[in-house]
Amino acid sequence: MKAPSAPQSRRTVSPKKLGIGLLVAAMVAFWVWIFVAAPRTNPDRFDDLSFAQAAAPMCAAIQAKINALPAGHRADSPADRAVAVRAGTLLTIEMLQGLQRLATEVTDQRQSNTLDAWFNDWDVYIEDRWAHVKRLESADADTNDRDLAFVVSEVVGGGHYTSRIDGLANVNDMESCHVPLDI
Repeated sequence: MKAPSAPQSRRTVSPKKLGIGLLVAAMVAFWVWIFVAAPRTNPDRFDDLSFAQAAAPMCAAIQAKINALPAGHRADSPADRAVAVRAGTLLTIEMLQGLQRLATEVTDQRQSNTLDAWFNDWDVYIEDRWAHVKRLESADADTNDRDLAFVVSEVVGGGHYTSRIDGLANVNDMESCHVPLDI
């Protein structure tokens, strides 16, 4: 006669453990894909860098003029500061006009559309600069310092258009075409 066998234990996986295991596997697979197979192109990177190569030295020359303007913390009054901000705004407009002339030579439609959006962001920046000049020019001795701050508009969905301006410049090696730092 045979001896009775011991009951065999069955290992079962609970739905909770199965879910956690699948989640961990999915996260590992995602990060492997990111580091190994994900596309590395930036949609704002120009295929033809002719515009960027022509823009960078032009922007650098204008930025040098803007940087030579009197610093805001050295101004004796808001009116004095307004003079420097106005001069910086006019130089920034000069830079943008040069960039827009260069953009007329761009033949790639995607790049042209990207530049159009970039110039729209610059337009908002210029409006903000002019609003700042008006606040400085209309200030009196009782004007609160907070009311004299440079206010940067937010874009729909959050953030600031200045980040987009600088981002496109960075991606295309046009660091000199950043938003001026004179304010």
